Amino acid sequence: MIILGIESSCDDSGVAVLENGNNLIHNKIHSQTEIHASFGGIVPEVAARQHIISFGNLIQEIKNNNLLDNIDYVAVTKGPGLAGSLLVGVNYAKSLAYSLDVPVIGVNHLSGHIYAAWIDHQNEIKFPVIALLVSGGHTELVLMKSNTEKILLGQTRDDAAGEVFDKVARYMDLGFPGGPEIDNRAKLSKLKSRNLPVTNIKDSLDFSFSGIKTSAIKYISRLIEENGKLSEDLINDVCYNFQDTVVQQLILKLELAVNLYKPNNIIVCGGVAANSHLRSRIIEEFPIPVIIPTPKLCTDNGAMIAAAAFHEGLVSNKSELDLDVFPSLRLVD
Repeated sequence: MIILGIESSCDDSGVAVLENGNNLIHNKIHSQTEIHASFGGIVPEVAARQHIISFGNLIQEIKNNNLLDNIDYVAVTKGPGLAGSLLVGVNYAKSLAYSLDVPVIGVNHLSGHIYAAWIDHQNEIKFPVIALLVSGGHTELVLMKSNTEKILLGQTRDDAAGEVFDKVARYMDLGFPGGPEIDNRAKLSKLKSRNLPVTNIKDSLDFSFSGIKTSAIKYISRLIEENGKLSEDLINDVCYNFQDTVVQQLILKLELAVNLYKPNNIIVCGGVAANSHLRSRIIEEFPIPVIIPTPKLCTDNGAMIAAAAFHEGLVSNKSELDLDVFPSLRLVD
């Protein structure tokens, strides 16, 4: 079974061709990072307009490589995400499916992030699984008993982890997106400990990152007052301090969930799962197998959407040509 996956929930345009859920034939992403960097964040209308241009080029490339001939299904992100961006992707998917005379399938973007782990590790994953989904807009803990049974264990009560990375980076003029720059800077720090407080909501698997963000910004302000400006070494130390604090909260809740539910595997996914510090600490600190997609499959991409359609059993002969978008869609209703 060959599925063409289309992803456009935010600012990345992704198109992929996936066979049987794990054989990645084609995977291309057009990033809008440079376009939005000057604004310090994503501008929804600009993102939607850019998707129109990007998908035209991405689909043409697939056509030129003769990859459209054997497509069985077209899968597309239906939500959550930016309404305008989702509409562009869904309309491209419906038009393409109609022209190919194949069904079109709507996929939950959050499920896509989780199923990115199956692309390279399909034979290693054994239920039950706990998935830690960490991205710019979402931070969730999910218990998966099967491909069709998901239980939301915890989620952020305020900011998402990736969101606070961007906001703290912006406060230090490190550019957008902030996560990769903080990760790179933290590697240059000689610190071995942190002094920022770790938020820990008692008797809950929920997260809260707003307090960490506020503490980091106050700490940076105090350093600027004391030193006039931040030296490169100070910036590196702040990045390590802040990053390790965020990672520590993620690990605290993940550890609690693992102790409660005894999974066979841990999956870490979403854009923040590309963070090298998070990847290394979780692998080091948990005794059960930890599965993390390659960094390219952590960020938004079409392959994960095709994988979710395959493994969740969404494929059918009934096409969803009346498919709509759901910007506020949740993983578990």
